[in-house]
Amino acid sequence: MYSSPFDLPHDDANPLDMVEELATAQGWNFSRHDECLMSLKVKGDKTTYEVSLEWQDEFAALLFACSMPIEITDQYYETATRALEQINQNLWMGHFDLSNKGKYPTYRYTLLARMMPGGISVEMMHDIFDIAIAESNRFYTTFQLVQAGDVRLQDNLAAAVFETLGEA
Repeated sequence: MYSSPFDLPHDDANPLDMVEELATAQGWNFSRHDECLMSLKVKGDKTTYEVSLEWQDEFAALLFACSMPIEITDQYYETATRALEQINQNLWMGHFDLSNKGKYPTYRYTLLARMMPGGISVEMMHDIFDIAIAESNRFYTTFQLVQAGDVRLQDNLAAAVFETLGEA
């Protein structure tokens, strides 16, 4: 185990126990692979996403990954990486990458819990799920266009990352 001169005591409560309760309450299908790893199926606006969570007690870190069921072939890999670069420049929390052998667009976020006096709360988990699903929904069509090699990709990407100011 890594030992830092800045080690502080932290709550050893595994947040996956709380996520399991949350998943049950939300009616999500989930599998608890072991004490530190679980996966869930979460319905979004466009599809059902595969969410994986891993608790790393050594760092008091919760790794969160929300994968889209869109396979990017080698033919469109370069296009996908250019789209990822543009998308990630506009995200304020988390990032997208290509996971599972570089084929599936995945939203990732790591929550460091060591400095949280009360640990990870249910509200925090709700927010992380909400943000991950919202961002995945926001860029789902973009990745579908990448997968298909569609020329409308740039227009769709521009619309998806367009930031609005003020109110209508």
